[in-house]
Amino acid sequence: MISITTSTYDLSGQLIISEDPNSDLKSNIRRVSRIATLDGGCSITDQGFSHADRTLDIRQEGISQDDADRIWYLFRNYSLLRISTYDGVFLGAIQEVKINEGNLRAKILVKEKIS
Repeated sequence: MISITTSTYDLSGQLIISEDPNSDLKSNIRRVSRIATLDGGCSITDQGFSHADRTLDIRQEGISQDDADRIWYLFRNYSLLRISTYDGVFLGAIQEVKINEGNLRAKILVKEKIS
């Protein structure tokens, strides 16, 4: 289950989505760079892992019209939202929303992990 809510009170500012198996909530990258050196080798710099590099790809088949309207409302009116998943609570921004024939796909860029 995924919860998307506003940080301040808004009667229309909450949505609970049943996680679809095609959702991708665990993808991330490390802050690693590789630079070629003059001797034919390379130098690798690893600055670690950050939740701020995560993108949550949320999908749901058969979304209700009420839920579709609600996520569209959140997308249009709020820059930062709270997203709760089994992995924690995050502050993030909805980058993209697609609703086609009752199927939802939303991409959320994580700013930080709150808890």
